Amino acid sequence: MQSFEIIHFILFVGISQGFFLAIVIQVIQNKNKLANRTLSLILIIACIMLTGRFFFTINSSHKVLFRLGLFVDTLIFVFGPLLYLYYRRLIFSDSVKYKLPYSNFIPAVGMLIYHFWTYQYSYEEFVILAKTGKLTIPFLIIETAGILFNFYCCYRCFQLIRIYQKEEKKNLSFSQNLVSFLITILATVALFLLLWIISYVSYYFLGTYSPFISYNSIWIAVSVFIYVIGFYSLKQPDFFRMPIAKKKSNTGKKRIEGLALKTLAESLEKLMVNEKIYLDHKLTLVELAKRLNTSTNNVSWLLNNNHKSTFYDYVNQYRVKEFIKKIQNGEHHNHTLFALSMDSGFSSKSTFNKAFKMFVNDTPSNYIKKLNVV
Repeated sequence: MQSFEIIHFILFVGISQGFFLAIVIQVIQNKNKLANRTLSLILIIACIMLTGRFFFTINSSHKVLFRLGLFVDTLIFVFGPLLYLYYRRLIFSDSVKYKLPYSNFIPAVGMLIYHFWTYQYSYEEFVILAKTGKLTIPFLIIETAGILFNFYCCYRCFQLIRIYQKEEKKNLSFSQNLVSFLITILATVALFLLLWIISYVSYYFLGTYSPFISYNSIWIAVSVFIYVIGFYSLKQPDFFRMPIAKKKSNTGKKRIEGLALKTLAESLEKLMVNEKIYLDHKLTLVELAKRLNTSTNNVSWLLNNNHKSTFYDYVNQYRVKEFIKKIQNGEHHNHTLFALSMDSGFSSKSTFNKAFKMFVNDTPSNYIKKLNVV
């Protein structure tokens, strides 16, 4: 047996930390509960994958550990679907808890069948077949399927991000800064998959092998990265999850008209002008619809057709006007611009700057300079 080296210690610590995070995340109350439950499962899978690599680094020739290693590789086909499930549960709400269709696990089942197929050979026979190249084709097929399937899952996650970006403007008057977090995760996973492709091409088509960019090292890196996500989730806020957008049966048909339309429009203006509901920096479409005693679909229809605007842009336009009023009243001499933007209903500096640039076509500081010149 090989001596216990620093790599073994690192893997052991990583495995311990993974199980610890998986438990601690579940203790967090009312914070992305369903999403974190999925994240805990991903963490456990990462721990199992690291455990497999841990045993291989200690003694890769042990028969039992060799068989275990083949079984652990099945989890690589589970990683992608679970990442998609994590995204789905983190950013969208469902009346019934969303579950992955069984079809997502067909590749994993295929890998499992292959694993049991290897049991027709003894350990010695399997090693001989591998060394003589008679198992190269099965290995090539499995690894190709693993790369393509995980890229496909990343693409599905990217589609969710695009849908979320559209729905955020329809339902929120503020930015949750969730997109950057989701894109960072996806970009990092995609980078690991690209490195995996480099290793894949080098080994199967160029006949070279690098211990630094290899199948094992890449999946160890993926597991460690999952731990980073786990630590981040401990301080992650509870996000507002978007409702699932339903297909419109007839986009040209009016949802409301006549007196009902006039009454709703007047009530909306009263809320915005007289009651200044936009000063609530966490204002959502759901909350606005409740105040108007109507459905979110009716409010969205009114904003899209009468005001030619999304909910996000409509509310933030009032906030920008409120901020400009404060500037014209000279309040910026006694308060910071950020403080005035918060008092105007904005929840973050980035959201304020983007909205101001959109509606005024200038930065707040330049706008104030021009006022002083006049």
